[in-house]
Amino acid sequence: MQVTSMLSAGYLEPMQNVSRVQNASNAKEVDESKQVKEQEILAEEQSLRAKLGNDAQVHVVYHYSLGSDGKNYITGASVTMKGSEEDLNKVSGGVLTEDLQAHKQEQEDQDTQNIIKSEAEKREAKKADDKAKSKSEDNEDEQVRELKNIQNEVIAHEQAHKAAAGEFGGGISYSYTEGPDDKRYITGGEVPIKLKQGSTPEETLRNMQKVQAAANAPADPSGQDRQVAAKAAAIASRARSEIARERTEDDEKKTTVAKGTPIIKPVSREDEQQDPEKNGVLSVLAAVKELQIQSIIPAA
Repeated sequence: MQVTSMLSAGYLEPMQNVSRVQNASNAKEVDESKQVKEQEILAEEQSLRAKLGNDAQVHVVYHYSLGSDGKNYITGASVTMKGSEEDLNKVSGGVLTEDLQAHKQEQEDQDTQNIIKSEAEKREAKKADDKAKSKSEDNEDEQVRELKNIQNEVIAHEQAHKAAAGEFGGGISYSYTEGPDDKRYITGGEVPIKLKQGSTPEETLRNMQKVQAAANAPADPSGQDRQVAAKAAAIASRARSEIARERTEDDEKKTTVAKGTPIIKPVSREDEQQDPEKNGVLSVLAAVKELQIQSIIPAA
């Protein structure tokens, strides 16, 4: 029959005691404390041996702690005693070796279960992290795809303006946004378009028609594009009005000239043959009319 006794509970947590002692400011006090602990454990061991008598077998395992002076001090011990039940009953606080082993096995089983549980929790945590990371990567990929689509749309939009504007368009300028992949993507742009008026209303009208076409060239004109097109339309409307006014004035001049021009009927040969005298008079009248037209003589 064997009994195992733990001498000085402090040996069960030597690192904790050492840690507390090491925090002391005085190294000498630390070493003195270790010396006192060692003497207590050795005295307790001697007391157990005295109670057991000479027939019992005693096996001692010491636990040490390093002092600040470089020496190892006993800070705990486990004593295994083998002997008769009568002798062993003289020792209080001991635990039967079988019970101790059972307790140890139970503790090991519990530790194993804790390890299994901890590993399971780690796996679940890793799965959650992987899922969150995958979701984050998916969101990042989606953002990059969206930025690429915006970039393609902006480039196509501004190229349409540039191609339609011709001589009235300036250079394309772009604005950029940094994506989650640390790359820059085009997310905005503009092409300056000149509202250039011509030297004549007709030329101004042609210019504004081209500006309107340039502003409305993209499939999805922006609000600013529509404003440019509206300004060009207003200028074109004024040019049309000017053209119409000039045409009206030209038509009025032509009508006035037509109303003031006399019509002279030529004398036929038959009239000349029938009445020579009359024909002579008509000839004179015709000549007079011609002189009146030339403002040589006043009209009758």
